Amino acid sequence: MAEDFNPDICVIGGGPAGLAAAASAAAAGVSVVLVEKSALGGSTLTATVPSKALAAAADLYEALRIGPVLGVSGAPLQVNLSRVRDHVVAATAEVARTITPERLAIQGIRVISGEAVFADAATVKVGGQVIRARRFIVAVGARWVPPSLPGLDGVEAMTYADAFQLDRRPSHLIVLGAGRYALELAQAYTRLGIDATIVAPGAALADEDPELAAVVIERLRAEGIRVRAGVTVHQISRRRNGVRIMLTDPADAEADGAEIVVDGSHLLVATGRVAAASGLGLAAAGIVSDGAFIRVDGNLRTSNRRVFAIGDAVAGTPSVARAELQAEAVVRSILYRVPRRGGDWLAPRAVMTDPGLAAVGLGEAAARARYGEVRVMRYPFGENARARIERSSAGLLKVVATRGGRVLGAGIVGRGAAELIAPWSLAVANRLTLSAVGAMVAAFPTRSGASAAVAGLDPGSEGASLTAAAVRSIIRFLGKLG
Repeated sequence: MAEDFNPDICVIGGGPAGLAAAASAAAAGVSVVLVEKSALGGSTLTATVPSKALAAAADLYEALRIGPVLGVSGAPLQVNLSRVRDHVVAATAEVARTITPERLAIQGIRVISGEAVFADAATVKVGGQVIRARRFIVAVGARWVPPSLPGLDGVEAMTYADAFQLDRRPSHLIVLGAGRYALELAQAYTRLGIDATIVAPGAALADEDPELAAVVIERLRAEGIRVRAGVTVHQISRRRNGVRIMLTDPADAEADGAEIVVDGSHLLVATGRVAAASGLGLAAAGIVSDGAFIRVDGNLRTSNRRVFAIGDAVAGTPSVARAELQAEAVVRSILYRVPRRGGDWLAPRAVMTDPGLAAVGLGEAAARARYGEVRVMRYPFGENARARIERSSAGLLKVVATRGGRVLGAGIVGRGAAELIAPWSLAVANRLTLSAVGAMVAAFPTRSGASAAVAGLDPGSEGASLTAAAVRSIIRFLGKLG
């Protein structure tokens, strides 16, 4: 006989958002049931870990390739794609071993394997099992959906997951899309010796600060990647041993508006995402979607007051940090009736290219729109000793603050950007001032010193204020006292 469940919270989806929500609820001592129809881990195991494992191999090759610049050289370098794929699989398996029903059970989370379907506004069925929870959290993630482009449905194209299964070298990889996933993959494969072209109707890294994104795009082009963003795709068609794309590129002055032919051996689609909610029975539960994502209010509650939705199932820039931030906010809202504080902008986001790009809080444009006059400080890594030592000084740290010095946001482009954003994430979340960040003392020589340095550029910071006219007068007066 099938068992029925009446938990305090039922989480649907075992990806980053669902796992974070279930763990947060269980830690508070309430009963939790987690439903997952496939493997636990979600995008962590299908996208995040594989892409970073691939990038690790590519970055190592690049480091060895440029070794002679630092006086280090060795035998000719070789890339074995089959063994790179084995490394990606092994790295993913290592992480997967940390996400199991047994480990979750120790935390107090009951895992049910199967496909969840809403029977009504307060009931979910999983096979013959019935779950009636006080609250539901939908964290089903998103799936890739090819964009509507002429001829795309008539050619063979790889999905994002397929990109990590290559064991034979493409002669020319065309990546359709110019978001962070697309750029990360294009650079990784280019560094492993594969010719790559990026084709995108929209801007490259459209969700990021254009000043910071430009540094990444410049580097990709310098490495031989042809970045064709903002183009009009007229036709995608098959050709012998590959695919052909006909497009016009307004940024290509040489083409002068004429059609451009891009031929490739493989096409990878890395753009177009919708919530993976088909078959979930949203209509039966009275949950409204906008056709692509589940619609939520400021507290991430759906049109059904019992149901919340988080992570990639709702519109926004996808990231594990955002998913975990939303998960904690929703659990607090359910258990303590505490409204959500802030928004997705509190979650740091990162583009794992080289140089990398990371940002948290409000960007310059958003900050000006909300606060009017703001302070903007920039610190180029060319001024940083560690960056010069490593011969990798491309990029900068950019900080936006209120007139009073409270940190509103920060963006970093350069080596190690995802690690360097941490203190600024702390500053934004806790409404710290530039003076507070400037009080940090970093080890020398490290790139972390850039954070203290940029805070010192603010005229209201503790160090910089020593040069203010009023303070100089005080110093002269005290000096007369002996």
